[in-house]
Amino acid sequence: MFLQHKLSSSNSLGGYRKATSALSAFQCPSLATNLKVRNQRSRKTMMKVLGSEKVSLRAKTHFLKTTDLNSVLVSEPEQALFTGTKVVITIGPSSQDVDALTPMLKLGVAACRVDLTWGPLEFHRKSLQNLQSAMKKSRRLCATIVDTLGREIMIRRQVKIGEDGWPTHEDSFAVKSGQEIIITTRTDVVASANVLPITYSGFVDMAEKGDTIYIGRYLVCGADSASLYLEVVRKEGPNVYCVAKNDAVLDGLLTVFHAERSQDGLSNVQNTLPLLSEYDRDCIAQLAQEFDIDFISTSYTREAEDVREARRFLDSIGLKHTKILAKLESRQALLNFYGILKEADGIIISRGNLGLDCLPEKMALVQKSLIQSCNLVGKPVIITRVVDTMVNTPRPTRAEATDVANAVLDGLDGILLGAETLRGKYPLEAISTVASISRSAEKVFDHLNHFENLMETAFPEHTTRIEMGGG
Repeated sequence: MFLQHKLSSSNSLGGYRKATSALSAFQCPSLATNLKVRNQRSRKTMMKVLGSEKVSLRAKTHFLKTTDLNSVLVSEPEQALFTGTKVVITIGPSSQDVDALTPMLKLGVAACRVDLTWGPLEFHRKSLQNLQSAMKKSRRLCATIVDTLGREIMIRRQVKIGEDGWPTHEDSFAVKSGQEIIITTRTDVVASANVLPITYSGFVDMAEKGDTIYIGRYLVCGADSASLYLEVVRKEGPNVYCVAKNDAVLDGLLTVFHAERSQDGLSNVQNTLPLLSEYDRDCIAQLAQEFDIDFISTSYTREAEDVREARRFLDSIGLKHTKILAKLESRQALLNFYGILKEADGIIISRGNLGLDCLPEKMALVQKSLIQSCNLVGKPVIITRVVDTMVNTPRPTRAEATDVANAVLDGLDGILLGAETLRGKYPLEAISTVASISRSAEKVFDHLNHFENLMETAFPEHTTRIEMGGG
């Protein structure tokens, strides 16, 4: 449970424990009193407060000790590798070898993820074997996360297994804006630039005229050439006829996301796929016989019952101590968030899919609200999709660097790298960059104010009594 320990340690920026690390430095009587209250109150009570409509979450502040840019621009010492915000990587062809994993662990990687969405079981087994060897070689501990396939919908294509055991697609499809694309549930159709066979047989019932369908390469950011946006124009039998909204080159594993048509509610018909596919259950059971699985990440978590279902399955195969990270990927998950938060051990904000299901102007507020809610109950929260451009470049954009820093200042606990380390050209640079940005942001994080804001939100009546001099 290494990551759990790290994410909830006194040096982590998320949850209550991060603020208590400042107790000895600030020597604040009110903070000490609040700490005592926190230890006396149960998490169950806090969840009731969190679920109340009266709770008002305030934006947290941070401070700069000096506005002198000469001091702000001073680079970090190379030996300062510790970060309160934990870096999680996804193992793939770019990072599977022991020689590749070892320097990553030395850079401070706290957890490694194997994603059952793509790749055969043998590839993931080898990844975990190599991770064990890398831990011995680097003398660094690292948690293991298994991510599930779950309710993912994909385009059915011919696959070729490479020498390294990783599946690839030889052909790519070029699509032009305005082109007609047919998404079909037929199983006898070969994928092409005009016809895309889908893996879910009930897709026709989900789609309606005017809906937006997103098709993109596995782990792409949604803003590159491998991302295609379609608008549904009509349905006939097993076919859904769409018009392409943009030019795209479709390559690799193609995933499908049906964007919510309502702006403020939930009107889409949801797919009936299970939270854990039979493939998920089989792979987890087999991997658990050989490796210690610290966390399971449940893709497309929709409600609290999903987390309870995952818990029952893990208990049934002897993984009673394995923690559950609920991944939020849709509008439905947001509407059921507090129930999910109560049942899960941690939250992963899947910003790629959430960004498709929410209005762009709302995403920043959604992220801040989710992070602060997790902080309030002391549960770790992780975000995805932070430095997507570093798949192909050794340096992030200004927007990406600012995004990482602001998330840390919001109270983030961990950052999950996906394509950057799975197939990226610069995995070490991506890890080092994210860790360095996090450390710089942590230096100006106002632990005292953050803690007091959380305590005031959780126990407003008690805080008022303290301010008035009461007991």
